[in-house]
Amino acid sequence: MGIKIIKNEKLWMEDHAIQHLQSLENCEGVEDIVGLPDLHDGKVPVGMTVKTRNIIYPMFIGNDIGCGMSLFDTHIKLKKYHHDHFVKKLINTKIIGDYSIGGGNHFAEFQMIDKIYNREMFNQLDIDSKHLFLLVHSGSRNLGEQIYRKYASLNGLKKHTKDFEDYMQLHQEAIDYAHINRMIIANALMDKLGIHYDNQLIIECLHNYIEVEDDAYYHHKGSVSAKHSYAIIAGSRGTYSYIVKCIPKLETLYSLSHGAGRKWPRHLCKGRLVDKYKRKELETTSLGSQVITNQKELLYEEASEAYKDIETIIQVLLDYQCIELIAKLKPLLTYKC
Repeated sequence: MGIKIIKNEKLWMEDHAIQHLQSLENCEGVEDIVGLPDLHDGKVPVGMTVKTRNIIYPMFIGNDIGCGMSLFDTHIKLKKYHHDHFVKKLINTKIIGDYSIGGGNHFAEFQMIDKIYNREMFNQLDIDSKHLFLLVHSGSRNLGEQIYRKYASLNGLKKHTKDFEDYMQLHQEAIDYAHINRMIIANALMDKLGIHYDNQLIIECLHNYIEVEDDAYYHHKGSVSAKHSYAIIAGSRGTYSYIVKCIPKLETLYSLSHGAGRKWPRHLCKGRLVDKYKRKELETTSLGSQVITNQKELLYEEASEAYKDIETIIQVLLDYQCIELIAKLKPLLTYKC
């Protein structure tokens, strides 16, 4: 297969990100690489899956091992969602300590079901469209950073070596930590609201980790494994997210996009938007949802304009027949503190 870029003629994709992706093909043990529709550049390209044998590359995974999204059914009826009350309770608060959301594009977002595409599949998830949902995007925080600093190297770690075994053990610990982190964040956020809830994990999908299958190592960097039944593909703040049925395809290295993917690097966002929007305008999205954050820069860095169009991302995945749409989620309140 070699290198495959999953895109169509309407999708903008940065040339440098593609070139960076292509440069990874020369690394020892690399067999196949896919660049997904949300591909964009970073220390390594984000929105990619790299398949290797007999060697792994912690550098490809990065410092946020286990980063992913968890969708919770709060079991709170939508009619009990009072926006002003939620904002009043959550504004000027933080979730801090050993478990926290983190910076960048991490968030917790209250959502509602906006549209159901496949009623049969939706019913199989055993959720109620009249409930309030909570999507948490976060990872392994400082634990992942410590592991990354110790093992990240373009030389990779060869199978059966001590470093390989040690990294894979720590890698799993970071995944476990990230899972617990998202659970605790969801509960802590609901506790701040002071209302009765029953958070039920519906879907969880990881974005940064190594998946082992048939003696091969699939390095997911900002990509979701399609080998699971369902996934969440998140929009940027102020755009829709999607619940999808995964259809594993070799052409995509059994992977899906994890979200919209950046269009602009963070350091350019404020300069491009500061004269276009006032801060208060950035706190309210085009869908009428609101953003709560105590970090002014994030309002610019995570603005919808800084990301690719989620609808185009979804259409490319549909064109490649690697997803089936189940439902669309509409944001109500995004918490980034």
